[in-house]
Amino acid sequence: MNGKTDRIVQSLAIVAIAFLSPIASAHDARPLSIGIIEQTDGVYRAVVRTPPTVETQNMPRIIWPDPCQLVESTTVRLVPASTILVSCPGGLENQTIRINYPAFNPSITTLIRLQTANSAPITAVLPPDELQWNVPADPGFSSIARDYLMLGFRHIWEGLDHLLFVAGLMLLARQARKILWAVTGFTVAHSITLSLASLGFVRLAVAPVEAMIALSILFLAAEIARDNPTSFSRRYPVVLSFVFGLLHGFGFASALGEIGLPRSELAAGLLFFNLGVELGQIVFIASLALLALGWRLRPSNIDRATGLAPGQLALIGAYCLGIPAAFWVLERTAVAFG
Repeated sequence: MNGKTDRIVQSLAIVAIAFLSPIASAHDARPLSIGIIEQTDGVYRAVVRTPPTVETQNMPRIIWPDPCQLVESTTVRLVPASTILVSCPGGLENQTIRINYPAFNPSITTLIRLQTANSAPITAVLPPDELQWNVPADPGFSSIARDYLMLGFRHIWEGLDHLLFVAGLMLLARQARKILWAVTGFTVAHSITLSLASLGFVRLAVAPVEAMIALSILFLAAEIARDNPTSFSRRYPVVLSFVFGLLHGFGFASALGEIGLPRSELAAGLLFFNLGVELGQIVFIASLALLALGWRLRPSNIDRATGLAPGQLALIGAYCLGIPAAFWVLERTAVAFG
Protein backbone atom coordinates (compact mmCIF):
# COMPACT_ATOMS: atom_id res chain seq x y z
CA MET A 1 0.00 0.00 0.00
CA ASN A 2 1.50 3.36 -1.04
CA GLY A 3 1.70 6.41 1.20
CA LYS A 4 -1.30 8.17 -0.32
CA THR A 5 -3.57 5.11 -0.01
CA ASP A 6 -2.31 4.55 3.53
CA ARG A 7 -3.30 8.11 4.36
CA ILE A 8 -6.75 7.64 2.79
CA VAL A 9 -7.43 4.48 4.82
CA GLN A 10 -6.41 6.26 8.00
CA SER A 11 -8.50 9.32 7.14
CA LEU A 12 -11.63 7.25 6.54
CA ALA A 13 -11.14 5.24 9.72
CA ILE A 14 -10.70 8.47 11.67
CA VAL A 15 -13.84 9.96 10.11
CA ALA A 16 -15.79 6.82 11.10
CA ILE A 17 -14.41 6.92 14.65
CA ALA A 18 -15.03 10.65 15.07
CA PHE A 19 -18.58 10.32 13.74
CA LEU A 20 -19.56 7.22 15.73
CA SER A 21 -17.91 8.08 19.06
CA PRO A 22 -20.34 10.79 20.26
CA ILE A 23 -23.32 8.78 18.99
CA ALA A 24 -22.14 5.65 20.77
CA SER A 25 -21.53 7.63 23.95
CA ALA A 26 -25.10 8.88 24.04
CA HIS A 27 -26.95 5.89 22.62
CA ASP A 28 -28.19 2.88 24.59
CA ALA A 29 -28.54 -0.09 22.28
CA ARG A 30 -30.90 -1.97 24.60
CA PRO A 31 -34.39 -2.49 23.21
CA LEU A 32 -37.84 -2.32 24.71
CA SER A 33 -38.33 -5.93 25.81
CA ILE A 34 -41.78 -7.50 26.23
CA GLY A 35 -41.98 -11.07 27.49
CA ILE A 36 -45.45 -12.63 27.52
CA ILE A 37 -46.19 -16.03 29.11
CA GLU A 38 -49.58 -17.74 29.10
CA GLN A 39 -50.33 -18.71 32.72
CA THR A 40 -53.64 -20.50 32.18
CA ASP A 41 -56.06 -20.66 29.27
CA GLY A 42 -56.35 -17.08 27.97
CA VAL A 43 -54.56 -15.48 30.95
CA TYR A 44 -51.14 -13.95 30.25
CA ARG A 45 -48.40 -12.42 32.37
CA ALA A 46 -46.34 -9.78 30.56
CA VAL A 47 -43.03 -8.37 31.80
CA VAL A 48 -42.08 -5.09 30.13
CA ARG A 49 -38.48 -3.87 30.48
CA THR A 50 -37.76 -0.35 29.30
CA PRO A 51 -34.19 0.87 28.62
CA PRO A 52 -33.04 3.78 30.81
CA THR A 53 -32.76 6.07 27.78
CA VAL A 54 -36.56 6.40 27.75
CA GLU A 55 -37.71 9.34 29.88
CA THR A 56 -40.02 8.73 32.84
CA GLN A 57 -42.83 10.78 31.29
CA ASN A 58 -42.57 8.74 28.08
CA MET A 59 -42.81 5.20 29.46
CA PRO A 60 -44.51 2.89 26.94
CA ARG A 61 -48.01 1.56 27.43
CA ILE A 62 -49.14 -1.77 25.98
CA ILE A 63 -52.50 -1.60 24.19
CA TRP A 64 -54.02 -5.06 24.21
CA PRO A 65 -56.61 -6.37 21.72
CA ASP A 66 -60.27 -5.53 22.40
CA PRO A 67 -61.24 -8.87 24.01
CA CYS A 68 -58.49 -8.48 26.64
CA GLN A 69 -59.12 -7.19 30.15
CA LEU A 70 -56.43 -5.92 32.52
CA VAL A 71 -56.35 -7.98 35.72
CA GLU A 72 -53.31 -6.55 37.53
CA SER A 73 -50.38 -4.22 36.89
CA THR A 74 -47.29 -3.45 39.01
CA THR A 75 -44.25 -1.25 38.33
CA VAL A 76 -40.74 -1.46 39.77
CA ARG A 77 -39.48 2.14 39.87
CA LEU A 78 -35.82 1.48 40.67
CA VAL A 79 -35.63 -0.81 37.64
CA PRO A 80 -37.64 0.37 34.61
CA ALA A 81 -39.86 -2.72 34.48
CA SER A 82 -43.53 -3.52 34.91
CA THR A 83 -45.54 -6.74 35.24
CA ILE A 84 -49.00 -6.99 33.72
CA LEU A 85 -51.61 -9.71 34.17
CA VAL A 86 -54.19 -9.68 31.41
CA SER A 87 -57.10 -11.93 30.45
CA CYS A 88 -57.68 -12.46 26.72
CA PRO A 89 -60.58 -14.83 25.99
CA GLY A 90 -59.76 -16.82 22.87
CA GLY A 91 -56.02 -16.15 23.16
CA LEU A 92 -53.67 -13.72 21.43
CA GLU A 93 -53.12 -15.60 18.17
CA ASN A 94 -54.15 -13.55 15.12
CA GLN A 95 -54.65 -10.50 17.36
CA THR A 96 -52.76 -7.16 17.29
CA ILE A 97 -50.69 -5.83 20.19
CA ARG A 98 -49.85 -2.11 20.05
CA ILE A 99 -47.27 0.03 21.85
CA ASN A 100 -47.98 3.63 22.75
CA TYR A 101 -45.47 6.25 23.88
CA PRO A 102 -47.24 9.23 25.53
CA ALA A 103 -44.81 11.92 24.33
CA PHE A 104 -42.92 10.67 21.26
CA ASN A 105 -41.46 7.56 19.66
CA PRO A 106 -37.91 7.20 21.11
CA SER A 107 -36.83 5.17 18.05
CA ILE A 108 -35.74 1.98 19.78
CA THR A 109 -36.15 -1.61 18.67
CA THR A 110 -38.90 -3.66 20.33
CA LEU A 111 -38.31 -7.32 21.16
CA ILE A 112 -41.40 -9.40 21.89
CA ARG A 113 -41.44 -13.02 23.03
CA LEU A 114 -44.75 -14.87 23.44
CA GLN A 115 -44.83 -18.24 25.18
CA THR A 116 -48.22 -19.91 24.86
CA ALA A 117 -49.33 -22.95 26.82
CA ASN A 118 -49.55 -25.37 23.89
CA SER A 119 -47.08 -24.20 21.24
CA ALA A 120 -43.48 -23.14 20.70
CA PRO A 121 -42.41 -19.60 21.67
CA ILE A 122 -43.06 -16.88 19.13
CA THR A 123 -40.43 -14.16 18.78
CA ALA A 124 -40.74 -10.83 17.00
CA VAL A 125 -38.30 -7.98 16.40
CA LEU A 126 -40.00 -4.67 15.58
CA PRO A 127 -37.91 -1.88 14.04
CA PRO A 128 -38.17 1.58 15.69
CA ASP A 129 -40.83 2.82 13.27
CA GLU A 130 -43.19 -0.12 13.97
CA LEU A 131 -45.35 0.06 17.09
CA GLN A 132 -47.71 -2.85 16.56
CA TRP A 133 -47.42 -6.60 16.19
CA ASN A 134 -49.89 -8.92 14.51
CA VAL A 135 -49.48 -12.15 16.49
CA PRO A 136 -49.16 -15.09 14.09
CA ALA A 137 -50.74 -18.44 14.84
CA ASP A 138 -47.64 -20.19 13.45
CA PRO A 139 -44.54 -18.02 12.86
CA GLY A 140 -42.75 -20.49 10.56
CA PHE A 141 -39.07 -20.73 9.67
CA SER A 142 -38.98 -17.72 7.36
CA SER A 143 -40.39 -15.42 10.04
CA ILE A 144 -37.79 -16.57 12.60
CA ALA A 145 -34.96 -16.20 10.07
CA ARG A 146 -36.06 -12.67 9.09
CA ASP A 147 -36.56 -11.48 12.66
CA TYR A 148 -33.23 -12.77 13.99
CA LEU A 149 -31.34 -11.52 10.94
CA MET A 150 -32.82 -8.07 11.59
CA LEU A 151 -32.00 -8.32 15.30
CA GLY A 152 -28.33 -9.08 14.60
CA PHE A 153 -28.03 -6.34 11.99
CA ARG A 154 -29.59 -3.73 14.24
CA HIS A 155 -27.47 -4.75 17.20
CA ILE A 156 -24.17 -4.17 15.40
CA TRP A 157 -25.37 -0.76 14.19
CA GLU A 158 -26.94 0.29 17.48
CA GLY A 159 -24.15 -1.20 19.63
CA LEU A 160 -21.67 1.19 18.08
CA ASP A 161 -18.76 0.27 20.35
CA HIS A 162 -18.33 -2.84 18.17
CA LEU A 163 -18.14 -0.72 15.01
CA LEU A 164 -15.62 1.58 16.68
CA PHE A 165 -13.47 -1.46 17.42
CA VAL A 166 -13.63 -2.50 13.74
CA ALA A 167 -12.70 1.04 12.63
CA GLY A 168 -9.81 0.96 15.10
CA LEU A 169 -8.62 -2.35 13.64
CA MET A 170 -8.51 -0.74 10.21
CA LEU A 171 -6.50 2.14 11.60
CA LEU A 172 -4.06 -0.26 13.28
CA ALA A 173 -3.68 -2.68 10.36
CA ARG A 174 -3.64 0.00 7.58
CA GLN A 175 -2.72 -2.41 4.80
CA ALA A 176 -5.57 -4.07 2.88
CA ARG A 177 -4.29 -7.62 3.46
CA LYS A 178 -3.82 -7.09 7.19
CA ILE A 179 -7.24 -5.40 7.45
CA LEU A 180 -8.86 -8.42 5.77
CA TRP A 181 -7.14 -10.86 8.14
CA ALA A 182 -7.90 -8.73 11.21
CA VAL A 183 -11.61 -8.45 10.38
CA THR A 184 -11.78 -12.18 9.59
CA GLY A 185 -10.16 -12.99 12.94
CA PHE A 186 -12.67 -10.77 14.74
CA THR A 187 -15.57 -12.45 12.91
CA VAL A 188 -14.42 -16.02 13.63
CA ALA A 189 -13.71 -15.27 17.29
CA HIS A 190 -16.98 -13.55 18.18
CA SER A 191 -18.93 -16.22 16.27
CA ILE A 192 -17.35 -18.86 18.52
CA THR A 193 -18.17 -17.21 21.84
CA LEU A 194 -21.58 -16.02 20.64
CA SER A 195 -22.51 -19.63 19.91
CA LEU A 196 -21.02 -21.05 23.12
CA ALA A 197 -22.65 -18.41 25.34
CA SER A 198 -26.04 -18.53 23.59
CA LEU A 199 -26.18 -22.32 23.87
CA GLY A 200 -25.32 -22.16 27.58
CA PHE A 201 -21.88 -23.80 27.43
CA VAL A 202 -20.16 -20.67 28.81
CA ARG A 203 -21.67 -18.09 31.16
CA LEU A 204 -20.25 -14.69 32.07
CA ALA A 205 -21.88 -11.76 33.85
CA VAL A 206 -22.95 -9.05 31.40
CA ALA A 207 -21.66 -5.98 33.28
CA PRO A 208 -17.99 -7.11 33.56
CA VAL A 209 -18.04 -8.20 29.91
CA GLU A 210 -19.24 -4.75 28.82
CA ALA A 211 -16.45 -3.14 30.89
CA MET A 212 -13.86 -5.43 29.30
CA ILE A 213 -15.16 -4.60 25.81
CA ALA A 214 -14.60 -0.92 26.57
CA LEU A 215 -11.11 -1.78 27.86
CA SER A 216 -10.35 -3.60 24.58
CA ILE A 217 -11.17 -0.43 22.65
CA LEU A 218 -8.97 1.62 24.99
CA PHE A 219 -6.10 -0.83 24.51
CA LEU A 220 -6.55 -0.62 20.73
CA ALA A 221 -6.42 3.18 20.93
CA ALA A 222 -3.17 3.00 22.94
CA GLU A 223 -1.59 0.70 20.36
CA ILE A 224 -2.57 3.09 17.55
CA ALA A 225 -1.13 6.07 19.48
CA ARG A 226 2.19 4.26 20.03
CA ASP A 227 2.57 3.96 16.25
CA ASN A 228 5.34 1.39 16.67
CA PRO A 229 5.67 -0.62 13.42
CA THR A 230 7.64 -3.34 15.24
CA SER A 231 5.07 -3.91 18.00
CA PHE A 232 3.33 -7.30 18.15
CA SER A 233 -0.10 -5.69 17.66
CA ARG A 234 1.03 -3.81 14.55
CA ARG A 235 2.77 -6.84 13.03
CA TYR A 236 0.00 -9.33 13.89
CA PRO A 237 -3.31 -7.44 14.20
CA VAL A 238 -5.19 -10.68 13.48
CA VAL A 239 -4.05 -12.06 16.86
CA LEU A 240 -5.30 -8.94 18.62
CA SER A 241 -8.61 -8.99 16.75
CA PHE A 242 -9.14 -12.69 17.50
CA VAL A 243 -8.44 -12.40 21.23
CA PHE A 244 -10.69 -9.39 21.69
CA GLY A 245 -13.24 -10.84 19.27
CA LEU A 246 -13.79 -13.66 21.75
CA LEU A 247 -14.72 -11.01 24.31
CA HIS A 248 -17.02 -9.10 21.96
CA GLY A 249 -18.88 -12.33 21.23
CA PHE A 250 -20.12 -12.37 24.82
CA GLY A 251 -21.45 -8.85 24.23
CA PHE A 252 -23.41 -10.05 21.21
CA ALA A 253 -24.68 -13.00 23.28
CA SER A 254 -25.99 -10.64 25.99
CA ALA A 255 -28.07 -8.82 23.37
CA LEU A 256 -29.44 -12.13 22.10
CA GLY A 257 -30.13 -13.14 25.69
CA GLU A 258 -32.46 -10.14 26.06
CA ILE A 259 -35.07 -12.06 24.09
CA GLY A 260 -33.76 -15.62 24.02
CA LEU A 261 -33.75 -18.25 21.30
CA PRO A 262 -36.84 -20.18 20.20
CA ARG A 263 -36.37 -23.77 21.38
CA SER A 264 -38.04 -25.23 18.30
CA GLU A 265 -35.74 -23.27 15.97
CA LEU A 266 -32.70 -22.73 18.19
CA ALA A 267 -30.10 -23.35 15.47
CA ALA A 268 -31.91 -21.09 12.99
CA GLY A 269 -32.26 -18.25 15.48
CA LEU A 270 -28.57 -18.38 16.43
CA LEU A 271 -27.42 -18.73 12.83
CA PHE A 272 -29.44 -15.82 11.48
CA PHE A 273 -28.63 -13.54 14.41
CA ASN A 274 -24.92 -14.12 13.74
CA LEU A 275 -25.47 -13.60 10.01
CA GLY A 276 -27.21 -10.32 10.80
CA VAL A 277 -24.21 -9.19 12.87
CA GLU A 278 -21.85 -10.12 10.03
CA LEU A 279 -24.06 -8.40 7.45
CA GLY A 280 -24.05 -5.19 9.49
CA GLN A 281 -20.27 -5.39 9.87
CA ILE A 282 -19.79 -6.00 6.13
CA VAL A 283 -22.04 -3.05 5.23
CA PHE A 284 -19.96 -0.81 7.52
CA ILE A 285 -16.62 -1.93 6.06
CA ALA A 286 -17.95 -1.83 2.49
CA SER A 287 -19.15 1.74 3.02
CA LEU A 288 -15.65 2.80 4.08
CA ALA A 289 -14.14 0.84 1.17
CA LEU A 290 -16.39 2.62 -1.35
CA LEU A 291 -15.42 5.98 0.11
CA ALA A 292 -11.76 5.00 -0.11
CA LEU A 293 -12.22 4.03 -3.75
CA GLY A 294 -13.83 7.36 -4.55
CA TRP A 295 -11.26 9.37 -2.63
CA ARG A 296 -8.34 7.51 -4.19
CA LEU A 297 -9.31 8.93 -7.58
CA ARG A 298 -8.51 12.43 -6.29
CA PRO A 299 -5.69 11.99 -3.77
CA SER A 300 -4.43 15.54 -4.22
CA ASN A 301 -7.63 16.87 -2.64
CA ILE A 302 -7.11 14.59 0.35
CA ASP A 303 -3.52 15.77 0.74
CA ARG A 304 -4.60 19.41 0.73
CA ALA A 305 -7.51 18.74 3.08
CA THR A 306 -5.50 16.91 5.73
CA GLY A 307 -2.00 18.31 5.43
CA LEU A 308 -0.96 15.74 8.04
CA ALA A 309 1.55 12.90 8.02
CA PRO A 310 0.22 9.34 8.50
CA GLY A 311 1.61 9.25 12.06
CA GLN A 312 -0.26 12.45 12.97
CA LEU A 313 -3.47 11.09 11.48
CA ALA A 314 -3.07 7.90 13.53
CA LEU A 315 -2.62 9.93 16.70
CA ILE A 316 -5.82 11.91 16.02
CA GLY A 317 -7.69 8.64 15.46
CA ALA A 318 -6.25 7.17 18.66
CA TYR A 319 -7.56 10.09 20.73
CA CYS A 320 -10.97 10.00 19.03
CA LEU A 321 -11.15 6.30 19.90
CA GLY A 322 -9.53 6.42 23.32
CA ILE A 323 -11.46 9.29 24.95
CA PRO A 324 -14.95 7.69 24.75
CA ALA A 325 -13.43 4.26 25.50
CA ALA A 326 -11.85 5.59 28.71
CA PHE A 327 -15.21 7.03 29.75
CA TRP A 328 -16.92 3.70 29.05
CA VAL A 329 -14.31 1.82 31.10
CA LEU A 330 -15.03 4.00 34.14
CA GLU A 331 -18.80 4.00 33.62
CA ARG A 332 -19.13 0.27 33.01
CA THR A 333 -16.71 -0.68 35.77
CA ALA A 334 -18.82 1.34 38.22
CA VAL A 335 -21.90 -0.56 37.03
CA ALA A 336 -20.09 -3.92 37.26
CA PHE A 337 -19.10 -3.34 40.87
CA GLY A 338 -22.41 -1.77 41.79
